[in-house]
Amino acid sequence: MTHDWHEWHEAYDHEGSPLARRLAVVQQCIATALDTASPGPIRFVSMCAGEGRDLLGVLEHHPRRADVRGRLVELDPALAATARARAPAGIEVQCADAGATSSYRGAVPADLVLVCGVFGNITDVDMLSMIDLLPTLCAPNATVIWTRHRRPPDATPGVRRRFAQSGFAEVSFHAPESTMYAVGVHRLTSRPHPFRSDVRLFDFVGFRALDDVCSECGFTYAVGRAEITPWLRSDAHAFVEKLGRFDDVSVRTRPEPDVWSPLEYACHVRDVLRIQTERILLAQEEVEPVFVPMGRDERVVKDRYNEQDPAQVIAEFLSLADVLASLLDGLDVAGWERKGVYNYPEPALRTVEWIAIHTTHELLHHRGDLR
Repeated sequence: MTHDWHEWHEAYDHEGSPLARRLAVVQQCIATALDTASPGPIRFVSMCAGEGRDLLGVLEHHPRRADVRGRLVELDPALAATARARAPAGIEVQCADAGATSSYRGAVPADLVLVCGVFGNITDVDMLSMIDLLPTLCAPNATVIWTRHRRPPDATPGVRRRFAQSGFAEVSFHAPESTMYAVGVHRLTSRPHPFRSDVRLFDFVGFRALDDVCSECGFTYAVGRAEITPWLRSDAHAFVEKLGRFDDVSVRTRPEPDVWSPLEYACHVRDVLRIQTERILLAQEEVEPVFVPMGRDERVVKDRYNEQDPAQVIAEFLSLADVLASLLDGLDVAGWERKGVYNYPEPALRTVEWIAIHTTHELLHHRGDLR
């Protein structure tokens, strides 16, 4: 699998995206933990830290930022490099395997342990056994902040029970309506356990653990209905923002003879937005209609994608994304469940909900193709 975590991280920059909304909750929890920490140094560790946006974003303005010392652990070299460039003095970024306790040697016991973006990317067995091991990383009264999606079957009740069984008291639990994420905060009330540097905490399996996954970009179709239109809107803006980075020559340049140019990809996704809207409207009017294939490759030539005006394409792109998102926002339960015969990847009866999720996949997948 070649999931592009860099494209995925860009969603944090788009207000209203599920990742941006979750980040805001996590940052508030971190700020509260720092506010209530005892006087003196505050040691932390952060697992699968990515670019470190959660903690580093809080430290920029927090009055106790000078007291915070610790380690961000991230396996991806580029993400680790970005975090390192942003980290203030006293914050170490280690490019290492967050699933190995050896990666935390010298940085624990910690007063604050961040386990954000981890539980949804490991097996449930590893998730529960890892909670049992967290006291080995903790100082007395340490705070653990964790995240997990709530897609059915919702695992968060079991997570909260396991924290209680492992000697933690729940400080707060955030599961906003119309979202699929949860953020939990627990404090260690039992004695910390001795640290061991030869223990396996978890194996990061990412989206490979889920069904209905794109093997090329890592997109998972296990998206909650409430998350579809926020993703659609934010990813549409992310797509055109990236397209706008190309000049008039490079936007029309094919990297290989058989690989589309950035403008051709943009025209394709723009037309996908238009056609998906038409298909969803048709599914509301007819019983299980058969959707006509869009002829994606033929359109590139017939409609002269590479000769179109990028500014006009961007305007149409955003307008069509808004039309589709507004249409979906107005559907009732029965509207989401209407069906039609979709021909990709093979002919199958698909719900409007699946079509909407698949459209969001198109936005992320082809944004990664803009090179």
